[in-house]
Amino acid sequence: MLVLRRVSLVVVAAFLVWRMMSFGISEYYLRRASKGDTSAIDRALAWNRWHPDALYRKSQTIGKDDPTDSSDLLWQSFAENPASSFPLLALADKARNAGDRDQADVLIRIGTELMPAHPTVQIFAGNYWATVGNIEMAMTYWSQALIASRKASNQLFPLLLRLAKEPRTIGFFQSLAESPPSWWEDFFRYATRQARNPGTVRMLYTFRHATDDTPLTREERNHYTRRLRREGKITQAYLVWVNGLDEVERTHLGNINNRGFEIEPTNTGFDWHIEHTNRVIVTTATTVGVEGKQALRLAFKRREKPYRHLHQPLFLEPGASYRVTGKARVDSLDSQGGLKWVVLCQSPTPRALGESGRFLGSSKWHEFSFGVQVPVDCMAQEIRLVSAGTYGFEYKMTGSVWFDAMSMHKINRVRLD
Repeated sequence: MLVLRRVSLVVVAAFLVWRMMSFGISEYYLRRASKGDTSAIDRALAWNRWHPDALYRKSQTIGKDDPTDSSDLLWQSFAENPASSFPLLALADKARNAGDRDQADVLIRIGTELMPAHPTVQIFAGNYWATVGNIEMAMTYWSQALIASRKASNQLFPLLLRLAKEPRTIGFFQSLAESPPSWWEDFFRYATRQARNPGTVRMLYTFRHATDDTPLTREERNHYTRRLRREGKITQAYLVWVNGLDEVERTHLGNINNRGFEIEPTNTGFDWHIEHTNRVIVTTATTVGVEGKQALRLAFKRREKPYRHLHQPLFLEPGASYRVTGKARVDSLDSQGGLKWVVLCQSPTPRALGESGRFLGSSKWHEFSFGVQVPVDCMAQEIRLVSAGTYGFEYKMTGSVWFDAMSMHKINRVRLD
């Protein structure tokens, strides 16, 4: 009796080892099939003829030539792994193509319920409902896919933007905008950059602006402001940005906003924009001699490339003259070229409108100023801190510089009649 029991255990163990080995070899051939070796699918089935993934892939290879056997393989695959939605989705597609909408709808619903958090399943379901003309249902599943995986945006954002371009389908975005899902802000940024028709972006923004329950975010306003500036709609861009400011931020408005760097730069709209770059640290801090509580400090550590990573878009009157003033303190800024402020016209023709003297070496707090003449055709401007000089050796820089009390005043010219 003991010997028989031992023999039985050996047989069971051998069977389990064989099953594990055959499954492993089958998996190996499936990986080869994934790399393009279609003959590997049959080898996978030769080692394990009930492998659910091998059955599914085999059905896909013979689907057009032998639809009946293909369907049988799909049902076998599902029977071996009832937790997988993919055989059901493929069967739903076959049912739809055969004109059996009722069965197709049932299979799609069951498939999405089995794997509700799988982005590929939700994308497939969304595509199915879009194909049969139910865009509202399609967008529900696409939204779930985007919530489940940010990578789904690579496939779905272009599709959603095409729908937003069409007058007959853009209305489906209204309910999304009223209660925006987690992916909405990324999609809106994508739309502001990629949409050719300005009306598409304007309508998406209008949908969001119309709701009171979930106010527009600062980033949404910033994306829209950038789009308007690219279109040359500077006044509209400025108003959109201003309307998004809080009470504290409004107290720091001017031709140069946040002139004393008393509040942290937001990198949005017509505020200061600070781009991170190697070997430069930009901070706001307090020091002796500031007009308010703090000033802006830039610290360079063996910087060798040109610097142009601090700027602010401006809202100036075309044809007017201005004077820029400010205070600076230079702390051992070792550089052949140094730094300078420059006001630039961006549209329609990029050009310099005025620039400061250079900041380098060492100095106590001192005032600086320079004039700016805005051409009548210059609709978009900016002020930017840049490296002075022309040659590579002039860009090398180590040390720090402080700026405070930046301002820009319009000059009223006196007419002599």
